[in-house]
Formats: sequence, structure tokens, C-alpha cells
Amino acid sequence: MELYKPFVYKGKAKKKYSVYVLKNNKPKLIHFGQLPYGQYKDKLGHYKNLDHNDKKRRDNYRKRMGKTNDKNTAKYYANKYLW
Repeated sequence: MELYKPFVYKGKAKKKYSVYVLKNNKPKLIHFGQLPYGQYKDKLGHYKNLDHNDKKRRDNYRKRMGKTNDKNTAKYYANKYLW
């Protein structure tokens, strides 16, 4: 288990990726990226078939979700690796 390194999730949650983060000095599994939905550009490359490369959709997503610098949230990883 590597901290802060996303990987393809193979469990029951319907998410594209997961990442282990350190929360309260314990590893915690965070899932991000809803499976059937598209994204601007998948930087990890496992779901490139869902890339839409539409800048207007990306801008609307970022306005809706906002930004964060907290590496312990799903929002951070979705913004960094999918949008």
C-alpha cells in the first residue's frame, strides 16, 4: 500500500480509482471518479475512452466543485487526475 498514489479500484464501490491517504495518523481509502461518467482527460490512462476534452464542460465542473489543496479529499484527486 502506497500513500497518495492512485490505483484502479476493483471493489464494490462504483468508482474509477482509489487512493490511500493518511488521516488521523491512520491510512484511509478514498474513492474518486464515478465509473460511467466521462472526464476531461484521464491522466492515469485506464479510462481514456471516457475522455471528452470539452473545455467548457471542464470549466463548469471546476466552478461547481471548486478547488482544494487538501490531499486527503476525493475532490483533490478528481481535479488533479480527471479534470
